Amino acid sequence: MNTFTLHTEQQGVTYDEHCCFALGIAWRLLNSVIAFVLHALFPFIGIERRYDLEATMDFLDERNRWIEGEREVR
Repeated sequence: MNTFTLHTEQQGVTYDEHCCFALGIAWRLLNSVIAFVLHALFPFIGIERRYDLEATMDFLDERNRWIEGEREVR
């Protein structure tokens, strides 16, 4: 078995689905990190609701439910 695709096959998703899934999470987390770094250095700069802790946890929970559902379907 190809070690490059072993993980995606075990997860039951294609390489493209996995790539988009992982990059989407990374992009979202990067935006949250930038918002928190700016807020840490400049406390007067607020954190937009879509990047705060609760919204980030909701996003990650939703994405985890999606990927777990994909694995069950295949």
